[in-house]
Amino acid sequence: MRQNKSIINNAIKTLLAFIFIFNVSAGLYLPIIAVYITNNIIGGTLIVVGISTAIYSISKSIIQVLIAKNLDKNKREIADFVFLMIGIFLAVLYSLGYLLIKDYIHLYFLQIIVGVADACIMASYYAIFSHHIDKDSQGFEWSLFSTVGLTLSTALGGIFSGYIASRYGFSLLFVMSAVLNIIAAILLLILFPYVKNFRKDIYYKNTKL
Repeated sequence: MRQNKSIINNAIKTLLAFIFIFNVSAGLYLPIIAVYITNNIIGGTLIVVGISTAIYSISKSIIQVLIAKNLDKNKREIADFVFLMIGIFLAVLYSLGYLLIKDYIHLYFLQIIVGVADACIMASYYAIFSHHIDKDSQGFEWSLFSTVGLTLSTALGGIFSGYIASRYGFSLLFVMSAVLNIIAAILLLILFPYVKNFRKDIYYKNTKL
């Protein structure tokens, strides 16, 4: 009798745990970041909030495409892993960076760093995830990425964001965010063995499109 095997391999499980923690980290402050900016940043207005969001979105979009194109040219997946580590390292820094900025100009520069970090993470993450996804579970595992990694994680962070900020202040939120990103970075050590010997040229050669 044929035994049922786990439909999710360890690499995908690790990637799902990583993106979940990373997005819980962001969810701790993103829902109420406008309140922090308008109340704590010199010159912080709703217009500044909108401009800072645009700066982040534009920088992330441009840089993510450039990184993705560069990573596609590299035969070894270790390059993807390196950019993933760079991104999460920057995420630790920018989480704490909100504690240091004083005026809206500082905020604009920080948003560029946030865009670069998220571009590094997502360009490399999508590549690694797509390489290790299980053949017969593509829809299911991409759905887990969307629901657990993106939606539920942000919801979980949002549940606690307002309470923690109102009771203990924004500083604790940003420190907690940085700590979660450190945990996410440590989690990548579990992923490393799965990517260090992976070669994209062999993978695509053996993959029927």
